Amino acid sequence: MTAIVDQPPAPQTLSRFKKIAPYLLLGPISGLLVYGAVYNFRDGRPIVASLYGAALVAFSIGLPYVVAVLGWRLI
Repeated sequence: MTAIVDQPPAPQTLSRFKKIAPYLLLGPISGLLVYGAVYNFRDGRPIVASLYGAALVAFSIGLPYVVAVLGWRLI
């Protein structure tokens, strides 16, 4: 009788990280949003890709605006 040994999915995780690593140079949040837009556009899902793009624009404009408003309230 032999025991079944489960192998950890390390190669798949490393492969996934290699795929998104160039996008992480843009930032931890915006890089993943750009990756989502590119990945979905290449797979033929332009509506989902445009939603990722809209989230990226909202993140790029909205976050600095919120920080500026909160900063002005502290003064």
